[in-house]
Amino acid sequence: MTVLLLFGTLIVFMLLGVPIAVSVGLASVICVIYEGIPIIAVAQRMFTQTDSIILAAIPAFIIAGSVMSKGGLAKRLVSLCEILIARLTGGLSMVTILSAMFFSAISGSNVATTAAVGGIMVPEMNQRGYDKSYAASVAAAGGIMGVIIPPSLSMVIYGAISSTSIGALFVAGIPIGILMALSLLVVCYLVAKKRGYSGKKVSYTWKEFLVTFKDAFWALGTPVIMIGGILAGIFTPTEAAVIAVVYGALVSVFIYREMSFKELIKTILEGTMTSVLIMFIIANAAIFGWIVAAEQVPQTILNILLGISSNTFVILLIINIALLFAGFFMETAALLIICTPVLIPVAQQLGLSPIHFGIMMILNLGIGNLTPPLGVCLYTGAMISDTKVEDVSVNAIPFLIALLVILLLTTYIPSLTLWLPELLMPNVV
Repeated sequence: MTVLLLFGTLIVFMLLGVPIAVSVGLASVICVIYEGIPIIAVAQRMFTQTDSIILAAIPAFIIAGSVMSKGGLAKRLVSLCEILIARLTGGLSMVTILSAMFFSAISGSNVATTAAVGGIMVPEMNQRGYDKSYAASVAAAGGIMGVIIPPSLSMVIYGAISSTSIGALFVAGIPIGILMALSLLVVCYLVAKKRGYSGKKVSYTWKEFLVTFKDAFWALGTPVIMIGGILAGIFTPTEAAVIAVVYGALVSVFIYREMSFKELIKTILEGTMTSVLIMFIIANAAIFGWIVAAEQVPQTILNILLGISSNTFVILLIINIALLFAGFFMETAALLIICTPVLIPVAQQLGLSPIHFGIMMILNLGIGNLTPPLGVCLYTGAMISDTKVEDVSVNAIPFLIALLVILLLTTYIPSLTLWLPELLMPNVV
């Protein structure tokens, strides 16, 4: 009865338009009262879940991404990518994907990546004769890499809830992010070939390349410092996030000089407010996960899945389909908070690595940002390009297919996600 009450009230609140964090919290509190548990337990669980040094990385990564986006780093990364590949067939769309890959290693967010890179590249593609809706779909597809390429906020949330090493998740996301970028680049080339989108008729000299590379050097240094420092054991993911904020502020204010102190303070305050909302969601998820575990929901789900098939291949396919369907209607962070406490015990029972399962789950839910009706990257791209979401969705189908192929490879070839963590962090994996 408690389980029905929990999920029933959650669905009702969500249908009424109550924010997901409040819906999760209210449904959990109602169940606590129904079970006669002292209400003080709610506050204790919420505090315990958020009293973690790991979660301090969330506001730091959010602020770092905002500072670097507004401080000129994204613009310089785009310029470097343009010199490298803009002359190829579909070159500008490829520049968008490559720039998104680099910026994902700075922002940690799919929406921020879509907005920052798309804001620069979509108008440029439109001027070069690219269809507006297609240009928007390229930016939206590139933004999906923000959930996989470290530092990913989704990985921080998943790691905190599942007690999985965030550093190992970051490392595991690198090869998958590269595969995603390569698949999207192939789609860009094939579509450009079909539609006749030629490259820029411009020849760059080695001197121009070196000047552009020198200008982008400080922007490229961000992921190297963060990921390199984590792998070398110099600092933790949380410390890396704080260093990224300091580094981004110094580069934006003193080197590139595209951000004033006043703008820096405003950006930090905006990032802090966003972080408060995320922490509130995580706090409410703590109560939800506690009730889910107490009512043995994961074991029930596992029994249902095993009743359908005892084949791990089939079970993972069912989980993927369910997550993809859920991603049509809910945002990645919210789904991670609801689904992680339920599915992690299932993955453990199946003998799956929490690192491999986490990457699979995050990629799966991230793809939901490229699907209607609530794909946030689609809406961001449509807004930048000033076109209809429906048209962007149609143009995004080839990219969606490519990402689904990468999802299947990630799901059924665990070594794709585990080989790098096993090589670089054998004591953690």
